Amino acid sequence: MNAHTSKSFDVVTVGHVLMDLRFTVSHFAGPDEEAVIEDQSRGVGGSAANVAIGVRRLGGTSAVIAKVGLDGFGRTAVDHLMREGVDISGIRIGIGPTGFTVVIIDKEGRIALYGFKGVAEDLRPDDVDVRVIERGRYVHIASLRPDTSLKVAARARELGKYVSWDPGRVLCRKGLHALRSLIKLVDIVFVNAEECLTLTKASSIEEGASKIKSLGPEVVVVKMGAEGVYVLSEDLSERFEAFRVPKVKDATGAGDAFAAGLLTAMTRGWDLKEAVRYGLAVAAIKVTKLGSSAIPTHKEVMNLLKST
Repeated sequence: MNAHTSKSFDVVTVGHVLMDLRFTVSHFAGPDEEAVIEDQSRGVGGSAANVAIGVRRLGGTSAVIAKVGLDGFGRTAVDHLMREGVDISGIRIGIGPTGFTVVIIDKEGRIALYGFKGVAEDLRPDDVDVRVIERGRYVHIASLRPDTSLKVAARARELGKYVSWDPGRVLCRKGLHALRSLIKLVDIVFVNAEECLTLTKASSIEEGASKIKSLGPEVVVVKMGAEGVYVLSEDLSERFEAFRVPKVKDATGAGDAFAAGLLTAMTRGWDLKEAVRYGLAVAAIKVTKLGSSAIPTHKEVMNLLKST
């Protein structure tokens, strides 16, 4: 969609670009019960979009490879990405509707999600513009179908890129054996605690992370929400506490915010512990704001780090 240039990117994300339809409610409704919608808004979502926007807001450069429909949601999502300064030359137009997520948020900031992927999941291996991957330093694959993820990871590895992967809930259900060939091509794996146990059939996140790492990744990060993260690498096996915030407004996209922070810090040459702490600060500020891509600026993050 944009003319190709020689510009390089700190991070290229590959995955879903969706619309988030957000509804703040008095409480979650049960069967045959009505809850009052107190506020509503919409904005771009999907893990690939969230991380790409996050990298830009934190001062890095980014591009996104994804598929949207030729409809109102698709145009709105692409316009948002362009306004944020994300390169969209890797976005393809699909035949069908743009995917969307209905996000229900209660007063405690807890969320319930109802997702319709639309054409987002129809990003096939041949749809991927390898020229965009060639221009990225880091390549982040998020919640995307296995065949396309495998092609992207293999090509990125051939090109000497640093590859990160966040499989998401659905893909983790396939199990470790089914995803073995993909995991071998990845440098860093992001999973939440539930995904870690589902993917590995382990009895603890430490055991699960160890099983994942045994297949080849340098780093495994298990996201634990308000409890922080567990990180496993050659030199590190440690739980990091989350930063405390006065009030959680919206936890949607907190994991993407963390990933954007960690990857951005790593592109700047920070060591792993520093990058993890930076990512946790990004996620902490994000959950105080409404919207899955409501990621803070680098200045906001540094102010929080300096105050703790």
